[in-house]
Amino acid sequence: MKERPTDNCPICSSHEEKVTNQVLNFLQKKTFAKNTMIFDQQEDARGLYLVAKGSVKISKVSPAGKEIVLQILGPGKTFGEGSILGQDKNADAATALEASEVFYIPKKDFQTILAESPLLYQSVVTSLVRWMDNLNTVIENINTPSAKDRVWMHICRLGEQQAKPLIKLDGKKHDVALMLGLRPETFSRALAELEEEGLIRMNHKQIQIIERVESN
Repeated sequence: MKERPTDNCPICSSHEEKVTNQVLNFLQKKTFAKNTMIFDQQEDARGLYLVAKGSVKISKVSPAGKEIVLQILGPGKTFGEGSILGQDKNADAATALEASEVFYIPKKDFQTILAESPLLYQSVVTSLVRWMDNLNTVIENINTPSAKDRVWMHICRLGEQQAKPLIKLDGKKHDVALMLGLRPETFSRALAELEEEGLIRMNHKQIQIIERVESN
């Protein structure tokens, strides 16, 4: 069976095939070149977006004019959930970090489907709760001046989420560095320092948390 755009998306898919088919009928495919803005902060919130290919940066400009990277999203991830629950303006901006393919569903269409599917509504709320958790993490990063400590905290969070002996970064090194408010070279240096201190062991594209392994 051919993979559908919604198959790896907890919001856009449903246990009810009828609902999933409704979502598929409303999806519109959009392509964006590298560094193209998908929507800007304070623009009208138009609907839900699903990343199919590439990666999308969600960011916000502070009152001081500094860009704060909130999240880097890859295939299967969604953004724009707030519009579905009544948000009128985008609280942040979305930019394609590379050539990307994104599926879009207008908020009125999605709201029509939500009215008929409590399970889908619950999935949207769950996604927003995760987004709030992510914002709390961003705030922690901002309040952590040490680059090494930021990276260590992020690795520990990934370890808890993935619950595996070897964990994978949640994006390319360059993108994760942006998300942590670090330069790529600073991020790489922090990883090297953590490995030298015996806290982690780099294994190609995977990371082993030594401290946690030895304590078990």
